[in-house]
Amino acid sequence: MQIYNVEPMQALVDMTKGLFTEIPIYKESMHEDVNDIPDSYILLRSQITDTTESYGDGKSVVRSADCDIMLVSKGYADDTDDLHNINKRKIREHLKAQGINFDEVNLGYNDSLKSTQHTFSVEVKYV
Repeated sequence: MQIYNVEPMQALVDMTKGLFTEIPIYKESMHEDVNDIPDSYILLRSQITDTTESYGDGKSVVRSADCDIMLVSKGYADDTDDLHNINKRKIREHLKAQGINFDEVNLGYNDSLKSTQHTFSVEVKYV
C-alpha cells in the first residue's frame, strides 16, 4: 500500500504522467472549444469520496480518497481497434506497470455527449 504525501489530484497526475504524450489529460473538467475537443482524452477526478483511514492521537493521520481516471472518446466504441479501446488498454497497462490497484467501470455511450466513457477508479491514501 502506497501512502502519498501530496493531495489526491497530484497523486493522480503522478500516476498518469507517462500517458500525457499519448492522450491529453485534464484535471476535473475539460475547457476546450467545441471544435478543439480531442478525439479521446483523460479526465482526472479527485476526492469523489474522502474519508478518514486511520487515526493518531485523535486526529486523522491518513485519509483515503476515491478518485477516477476517466477516459472519454468521441463516437461509439464497439470495435477493439478503435481509439477508445486502444487508449483503454494503454491506461490499464500503464497502471498495472506501476502496481496501482484499480477497478474499472464501463460507463458506455452517452448519446447527449456523443462520447463513450470508461473509468478506472483508484483509491489514494494520503497524509
